[in-house]
Amino acid sequence: LAPYRGWFPVISSLCCSNFVYFYTFNSLKALWVKGQHSTTGKDLVLGVVAGVVNVLLTTPLWVVNTRLKLQGAKFRNEDIVPTNYKGIIDAFHQIIRDEGVLALWNGTFPSLLLVFNPAIQFMFYEGFKRKLLKKQLQLTSLDAFVIGAIAKAVATTLTYPLQTVQSILR
Repeated sequence: LAPYRGWFPVISSLCCSNFVYFYTFNSLKALWVKGQHSTTGKDLVLGVVAGVVNVLLTTPLWVVNTRLKLQGAKFRNEDIVPTNYKGIIDAFHQIIRDEGVLALWNGTFPSLLLVFNPAIQFMFYEGFKRKLLKKQLQLTSLDAFVIGAIAKAVATTLTYPLQTVQSILR
């Protein structure tokens, strides 16, 4: 079961993070676009703003989730003290008690840089979608899947080095 260590916190964090991101993105898009045609630039700006809101609200969940995944791991660096958390709430409590509340925002700076990942993803997705919709009336499920996969691959390729730095800081 070791490869599944921290599975529940990851799923919880993903649910919260995706809710915050998509709710913010779609709410801002509804306010800003208001019946006008969306543009690639607007999609990118909305993606960045939604990403910043998401990072500031959900970084504590990701810090806890990273710590839960790493507990019990063996480290080469002797400065890293092994931890033992009983769950999400206990991890929050121990981090706040032992390191202070600001430790819950460790890795925020690279996370803020990483808001470009979903922003780039949505910019490409929306751009591909607009191009396809010029040629056909609506997207099929396969169309949405393929353009989503391509958009995510582009965004991840461009931001992967930052993801590595972010994990180290957490």
